[in-house]
Amino acid sequence: MVCEIPRVTVTTWSSKSVILVGPTYRKYLEKALDVVRNNEVASVVGQPGMGKTTLLKKIEEITKSNNLTIYLDLANKQSIDEEFWTKINQFELREKVLPELQKVKGKLGYSFWKKITGVKFEDWLLKICNKYNNLFLRVYCFNYERNFDGMINALRDMKNLGKPVLLVDEIRDYHLSLIHRLINAGLEIPIVMAMPTEAYSKISDLAIRRRIEESRIHLDDALTTEDIKEIVEAYCKDLGENILPIIITLWSSKEITNVSSILQFIRNEMDKVEKVCEKNDVECIRNELRKYTSLRNPEDDAKEFEKKVRDLLSNISKEFGISYVHPRGKRIEIDGKSLVVGLFFIADNQVFLGDVVFSNDGRLHNEEELKLLSKVEEVEHEKKIYKVRGRFIITNINININDIYALNIPTLEVVKILNGDIFLLEERIKILFDQYQTFTRNETESLAL
Repeated sequence: MVCEIPRVTVTTWSSKSVILVGPTYRKYLEKALDVVRNNEVASVVGQPGMGKTTLLKKIEEITKSNNLTIYLDLANKQSIDEEFWTKINQFELREKVLPELQKVKGKLGYSFWKKITGVKFEDWLLKICNKYNNLFLRVYCFNYERNFDGMINALRDMKNLGKPVLLVDEIRDYHLSLIHRLINAGLEIPIVMAMPTEAYSKISDLAIRRRIEESRIHLDDALTTEDIKEIVEAYCKDLGENILPIIITLWSSKEITNVSSILQFIRNEMDKVEKVCEKNDVECIRNELRKYTSLRNPEDDAKEFEKKVRDLLSNISKEFGISYVHPRGKRIEIDGKSLVVGLFFIADNQVFLGDVVFSNDGRLHNEEELKLLSKVEEVEHEKKIYKVRGRFIITNINININDIYALNIPTLEVVKILNGDIFLLEERIKILFDQYQTFTRNETESLAL
């Protein structure tokens, strides 16, 4: 497929290499690597799906070639040391310490006579595991109790083989007391740990909170538009310009809220497109995606949208004091010219006038009519003169006309509303009423002064 998105989780973004993109994540990665270089402690805190695990996986990828990097995943695990012992490769450690033990084999009782009689040095080491107090021998024999204290002792000895880097993921509140002991054990090794915001918020011990806060990498609300752009392009390079506007709109409306949901949305859409297009037919896929970001016929869609707004206004009339909603467009005379206003309703004995203006090319095609709308001060309706309280435009493009409030609704949301999302429409229309309620308060305060 054109977009390669993992089906399970961001921790498997790539089978070959962990993909970590975006200026925010590069900044935090560098901060974490500084922690590793300086043998310090860092905490990565954020909501699920914000990339905590991916950040730790990238640190592991970068450091493992020159360090003894140990990645502990505490998800659904009660004990830190239990996870530690499953991640230690005893045979790799033996290979690392064997050259050091070769240097002192005489002191360890391995003589030339034993060699010529067929006793292998490696076998001899296993026979004398508890006989000599030699840290390399302890590592070779893996002579540690399989508990938390044994983990601390093992890490202390492993420092002589290279720098251990401890990466601890998915920390929960019930792990924190042992994490505190680990940090205070005097190991002087780098520790980078990741925990959900919820777990961090439950920390009541001030000493633990202070240590975690000292070098916290805070991922909540960290993503910028540039981060999102790079994430989309990393997985959908050929379709980035088609997918990005959809993602940005959903992000702005908080329908997707983290990195994981961005990737999941793209995968879901690609699964849908697969049913219509050939696997690598980029142009077909683009055309399918354009259905989200363009309208079939802007003028017809605007009329349909106006009808949905009128129906909604009728349904919420009591809530907002609406006494009348015109069932069609209202014809108004202004400056000797005739103007048809698509939305006309009366609330609190004042008139509100509005139009719906959509475009696929970003251009405004009826600017002169809208300028006429901005001049309307009074309207006659059923032989009664009403003062115009508000003039507004509902649009998917940028419009700036004096005395007209522009309620901008992204095309993606317009399409969703046209397809029946009445709840979304209600949310957007309430923004319109909030705007005019603000005006009313400001005018009232001015009159009081």
